[in-house]
Amino acid sequence: KQWYQRRVRGFCHTTCGEEAVYVGIEAALSTGDLMIGSYRCHGLALMHGGNLFDIMSEMTGRTTGSSGGKGGSMHLYTDTFFGGNGIVGAQVPLGVGLALKLKYQNNKNVSVVFFGDGA
Repeated sequence: KQWYQRRVRGFCHTTCGEEAVYVGIEAALSTGDLMIGSYRCHGLALMHGGNLFDIMSEMTGRTTGSSGGKGGSMHLYTDTFFGGNGIVGAQVPLGVGLALKLKYQNNKNVSVVFFGDGA
């Protein structure tokens, strides 16, 4: 609704209908596991440590957003969630980099990469 009212600028790819996938994957993860998504990342950010205030602030261009209101819909970040990516498939090498970071640190956590629809 806010996108149609022009409160959310730019692209806004919702995650309607994908909630069960996110809940199932999140249930299998441990604290400290890393995650990166595709352009439909609002639900992922919320499930993986984000809070609704930060997410909505970012989407509506407020300085209290997770990227200071400058990134918009796909730039939602937490300590363990590394946002979305507007280029189909481009998040895969970034997720591999997150996995390598964990490996080099001898950390037993995992890196989860969401391909999105159409990748």
